[in-house]
Amino acid sequence: MKNLLVSIAASAVITIGMIWGYDQNFAVKIAVIDMDGYVSLLKTDYTQGKLSKEALDADLQRLSRQIQEKYSSNTILLLNEVVVSGNVASFDPDSQSE
Repeated sequence: MKNLLVSIAASAVITIGMIWGYDQNFAVKIAVIDMDGYVSLLKTDYTQGKLSKEALDADLQRLSRQIQEKYSSNTILLLNEVVVSGNVASFDPDSQSE
């Protein structure tokens, strides 16, 4: 009886560990971004002269860097407009550089 309980406990620990490892390293995750809102904000600031071309380029480069830093290679980033519903992470870009 003792061997059976030890076997069940060991199997449970190994199974939970493998599921956690799979979820962290291999399972595909989905996140959404409101790119339309972000680009329209940049476009408005650029056309009003509040943002120079260099600052606009820097903001877009920073957005790319933020995405690479926050999400692993097994994360799919979709536009907010194409996701109807679901429990997905939302990526909000940091505000523009001053």
